[in-house]
Amino acid sequence: MLTPDQAMKLSENEDVVSVFESRMNQLHTTNSWRFLGIDSIPQYNKLATDIQSNVIVGVIDSGVWPESQSFTDYGLGPVPKRFKGECVSGQNFTRFNCNRKIIGARYYTKGYEAVNGPLESINQTFFRSPRDSDGHGTHTSSTILGSKVSNVSMYGLGSGTARGGVPSARLSVYKACWFGGCDDADLLAAFSDAIHDGVDVLSISLGQLPPQQIYFEDPISIGSFHAFQNGVVVCASAGNKFFPRAVINVAPWILTVGASTVDREFPSYLLLGNLKQLKGFGINTIPDQGKQYSIISGSTAAASGIPSRNASFCKKNTLDSNSIKGRIVVCILETLNDDRKEKAIAIKEGGGVGMILIDPLAPYVLFQTVVQSVLIGKAEAEKLQSYMDTEK
Repeated sequence: MLTPDQAMKLSENEDVVSVFESRMNQLHTTNSWRFLGIDSIPQYNKLATDIQSNVIVGVIDSGVWPESQSFTDYGLGPVPKRFKGECVSGQNFTRFNCNRKIIGARYYTKGYEAVNGPLESINQTFFRSPRDSDGHGTHTSSTILGSKVSNVSMYGLGSGTARGGVPSARLSVYKACWFGGCDDADLLAAFSDAIHDGVDVLSISLGQLPPQQIYFEDPISIGSFHAFQNGVVVCASAGNKFFPRAVINVAPWILTVGASTVDREFPSYLLLGNLKQLKGFGINTIPDQGKQYSIISGSTAAASGIPSRNASFCKKNTLDSNSIKGRIVVCILETLNDDRKEKAIAIKEGGGVGMILIDPLAPYVLFQTVVQSVLIGKAEAEKLQSYMDTEK
């Protein structure tokens, strides 16, 4: 670690290009390829498998879970001779975890530990190796180049075959993210190794919070520029933030990828006592047994000493167990960063049987919870409120 004075003196050295503070980046978060029409492009379907097999994709993220079926090397030929990378051993990860699919794996800790201390001092599960304890890196890698896996589903929903965009491409892993954070210094080290190893494409699903940093102080802009100079295409996510409605990773030498709509949804319907239905969204695999339950607003089920407004957010220790027991609780989001699963846990602990969560901005962001849950938007929420006001 350098002091501000040391950093200033170092920046004055004529051999030093730039000096800037190392910041922390955040990770960004299956029907995609068919929806985008990739399979309908004749040139794509005629592309020989052996040509695709020579494509090496580097992913800078939280690592990989090598046992996933998405990384089987069945049908793949030898590793391209031009690849200069290696499989670095570590905790629960050896060179034997690599194959003809996962052909390289490295990990970086110096930057993160310089800021946050030893990984062991953080009370969370992790592997000091390329192995993924977060799941994000495994998810992004399999989305890009996952091998075909039949008979998969999301808790029984959306069943079919999972595959990546180019199932026969090779993967080189660069784990630079720990506990959801990715230090600038570690990212730059990963960029450098990926360029040296000879990857063709680099995928970066992470970044700093908006607004975009100036390019000369942004590690992704800097690292991707060096990659571009060496013939490596860098694809980076545009960001996940609703506000301030801004994007990042927008340097002109980066292929910036923004979110799109999809042609699939998981509707979940609310059948009210007046036999009218409200359409919401949710992933519900818990049998409802055809029973009917009464509805109560979180704001009217406040625990002793808790303001009704606070109780409406359905957070831990804010709801009265006697009021919500055996009932469906209506909750609202306090902020965009609210933990939706935490609300469901609070309801279950209080004896509630279900949750209706009002999310006026993102009612399509699905998740599974410990009780049956439905997300509804503003229009459906108004209909529900009218029902609750008139049907006693």
